[in-house]
Amino acid sequence: MRFESTLVSSWSRREWLTVAVVAVTTAFLIGSVVLLLTVGSYVSTLEGDLGSSATVRYDASYDDALADADASAADEIVFPVTTAETGDGARQTVVGVPPDAPPRIESASVAWNPASVPAAPDSGFTGPVQSSTQQRLGGASVQVAPHPDERTIFPAEWYVGSAEAVASLGDTGALVVDTGRSAADGRSTWQREGAPLIAALPFLVGGLGQVVRTLSIAAVGGGLLVVVVVYSVTRMSIRDRHPELRVARATGASPTRLFAVLLLRVLGLTGTGVLLGFALGLIAVKAVINAATYAGFIVSIQAVITASIFRAVVLVGGFLVGMGLLAGVLATLPVVRGDPMAIGRDSRGGQFSGHGGVGDESDSLGARLRALAAAVRPTFVDWRAAVPTTTTLTVFMLVVLLVTAIGGAIAPLATTESGTVTEAGSVHPLNSRISEEYAPMLRDEGIAASPEVLYAQTIDGDPYLVRGANFTAFGQVTDARLVAGHAPRAYDQAVIGASLAKTLNVEVGETLTLGGSVTPGVRRVTVVGRFSGSGITDDQLVLPLSTAQTLATGEGEVHLIRTNGTAEDFERLSQRPGGLAVTSLAGNDSVQVDDSYTVTVEVRNYGEEATTRNVTVRAGNQTRTRAFSLAPDETASADVAVTFPEPGTYTVRADGTSKRVQVYDPRTLQLPEGYPTRAPPGSTLVVPATTPNETLVSGATVTLGDRSRQTRSSGGAVMPVPAEPGEYTLTIEKDGYASEQHALVVEEGAPQRLSGRIDVSPESGSQLTRPTVTVQVGNPWGRLLVRNVSLVTPGGTERRTVRLSGGEVQQITVPASDAGLNGTLAPGTYDLRVVSDGAVLATTTYEVTGDERVSSTIAFEGEYSQGSGIGRAVESVFGNVRVLFLVMIVLAGASTVGGTAATFAHAVHANRRRIGIYRATGASRRQLLAALVRDAITLALPATVVAFTAAFACLQALSWADVLVVFGIRLGVPLSAWLLVGSGLGALLLAVGSALGVGYVFLVADPDRLLRAER
Repeated sequence: MRFESTLVSSWSRREWLTVAVVAVTTAFLIGSVVLLLTVGSYVSTLEGDLGSSATVRYDASYDDALADADASAADEIVFPVTTAETGDGARQTVVGVPPDAPPRIESASVAWNPASVPAAPDSGFTGPVQSSTQQRLGGASVQVAPHPDERTIFPAEWYVGSAEAVASLGDTGALVVDTGRSAADGRSTWQREGAPLIAALPFLVGGLGQVVRTLSIAAVGGGLLVVVVVYSVTRMSIRDRHPELRVARATGASPTRLFAVLLLRVLGLTGTGVLLGFALGLIAVKAVINAATYAGFIVSIQAVITASIFRAVVLVGGFLVGMGLLAGVLATLPVVRGDPMAIGRDSRGGQFSGHGGVGDESDSLGARLRALAAAVRPTFVDWRAAVPTTTTLTVFMLVVLLVTAIGGAIAPLATTESGTVTEAGSVHPLNSRISEEYAPMLRDEGIAASPEVLYAQTIDGDPYLVRGANFTAFGQVTDARLVAGHAPRAYDQAVIGASLAKTLNVEVGETLTLGGSVTPGVRRVTVVGRFSGSGITDDQLVLPLSTAQTLATGEGEVHLIRTNGTAEDFERLSQRPGGLAVTSLAGNDSVQVDDSYTVTVEVRNYGEEATTRNVTVRAGNQTRTRAFSLAPDETASADVAVTFPEPGTYTVRADGTSKRVQVYDPRTLQLPEGYPTRAPPGSTLVVPATTPNETLVSGATVTLGDRSRQTRSSGGAVMPVPAEPGEYTLTIEKDGYASEQHALVVEEGAPQRLSGRIDVSPESGSQLTRPTVTVQVGNPWGRLLVRNVSLVTPGGTERRTVRLSGGEVQQITVPASDAGLNGTLAPGTYDLRVVSDGAVLATTTYEVTGDERVSSTIAFEGEYSQGSGIGRAVESVFGNVRVLFLVMIVLAGASTVGGTAATFAHAVHANRRRIGIYRATGASRRQLLAALVRDAITLALPATVVAFTAAFACLQALSWADVLVVFGIRLGVPLSAWLLVGSGLGALLLAVGSALGVGYVFLVADPDRLLRAER
């Protein structure tokens, strides 16, 4: 009984080393599992924030889609969709809206843009036309009206009709929008099938989930490899007990009882190691998370043991204990069965030793083999230590290679030679908005530039990246080249990378259904080409820039501009002298003849040094000069007064900035700009009498046909329109004033529209100018009008609903930033217009003039960073992933150190008597340490090579099986000189350092103690 209790509970240093190796390998697995599940919980949090996300999928049969929707409990809207040929031979997409479709899809609407569903017209179709017209569509003549001003989930290029009208065009497929919140199994709608109408968050959630699942491969693979370590160390420990076990068998201990005692001993060793490993793993995870947070990483996870994590930890611990018992069984069976005297003896009847012979043959082959064996034979370490050493190094290599592969995929989405320009101050490119017109400026400087939009997408739960770009420019800053088909030639065409085509199983000629990125929408694109490029350039779908902008950034804006330039190029460009520039000309829009007119000149010094300069202001044939002295980034203004002797329109100019001034005779009557020229019979007009500066004149006589009215104090006269169609003259006159005559056509069906005027002040300027847009709308009719009014500018469309009573005028001011006139436009002329009810009420133009300082604006508006745009985005969004990488590598390294240290300790301990003999016969510690270094290198070098080969082969097999995919990027197994040297040298140093650390303990021990061979 004393022997059994001693065997179970009496642990020597060798047994505690066994506990240590189990503890560090358990810490690796437990720490990895805790962190993977914690990141998985964070993924669930993101999905909770997502709430519900409607998805869209394409069905080739409209009838089948209807039947499936009726049969299922899902909340689905089925839109018939087809392509029809127009009269000019072009093929257009036509979508039908069912009568029960809601006006908006609430589960896909966001604060900045509702997911609006277009209303089906009562008859005919709506389409991309300026006015109602008769067109041929699908072989039939149909009425096509302009789309309403409101943006919907479908592209503006599509035709829209009722579901019945579209179904009548022929073979019809269907777009099925699932508005359901989640599946019965708890998965979000987007995880089951289809493309989310807003895909940005599902892209991040799905990609992060793939990262977690891929790294789980390393944890599972590491767990299986740990079995070998546990078995090897357990077998060594039992082998050290051979003398006691031989005595126990010889003195009558039954094999069954001895087997149970040995298993209980193994259970105690393994269980203690697992418990210690759990504590070490949790401490390591918390320490790395805290360190990452302190270092400034964006970390949103905490290592908290939840119920699900506790269950997983118990399962992992039970697995390791079970593997320890299995190792104990395999190591114990040879001891408890057979002849007791054969325990611990080799086939030649001797004791197991650290060295085996290679044969006693006297022939030359035997001699050569003995010489070779002697050359590579370790002095103090058994070759059997190579097996556990190789397995622990394989775990380390597997984690390093996998983390390197994932990091290489999600960090750069471009070649390392290219750089990006993003909006200054943006956290990452997904938050950046910069004008695409900066690209031509960079090209003018000899730098190839590709304005691009990052367009996140998910299909059936699998994320992938779409890039909005001009493929020609895209190819100039990458090595992408077409290998099949052609580049996109229309808004609904795309090209796909060869690797992504394999991942999505898409061929040239197929059509893909896309959702929006950050704005809800539906798109259908045909893959017209396949391209090839190095690295992860292959893992992208490239759309025309305009197609991606509508659902990701906005018209004219991109996330980034990718270049082939260097940081030095951008630095040179941004440091170009800015100097002093005129930013604005401010003043009244009109002035009386011979009155003094004052214009305010505003200037700013964009240079880095104080500047003094004369600014010349020209008004007609008059010239005025003002001197300015400004410090860097200082602004100033000065008033310039001029007079105009004759009525007319004059232009005031200064340094490319201009402003129009209307010079008028105050004794002239006129009607407002845009006053109606057509009116329906029997209607009523409110006729104002104004001077050119829009001063209302009362008491003026207004005549139309045979009726006359006097303008009231408000300046307007209510005038009935004749009942008979025809051409009439509207006359306004008053003594002392020049009269006004206006032609009016009375006809049936004449529209009663608002009048409008649009002014930009100033009318031209450089990219440094910030003009103001003023819209004035009036109701010239004698009844209340409620109308939708849209201001169409380079920055997009501003929409308002106005309610005007007869004769009422309303003025709307739009700042430069809302109108898209805030320095993001390249030199040129840009149109602005006011639209209501499909009719253009007023138009004007704004001119952006060239300036020698135009390139320097990039320095104020943009920020250059070498490398990839998406890499910076992932760095910000996935700080958790970086911590995950760090913890996995730290724990794998700790596992390697612990495993190799324990393994070498057992191997050296088995030869402790030999070390004692060397010490007793005069060998110095330095000589013995040199021998131990040679032994460590002799074992660790081939172990490192085998470990790298095994880890590489494992990942290669997973890659061939299409398992290694994150964010739609197929992970390539990394194989480069620096990785081979770095990881190999690191693993070798870990192994050699571990061996030297434990070997030194024996070298400094007393020789007498080593000779006594105490445990």
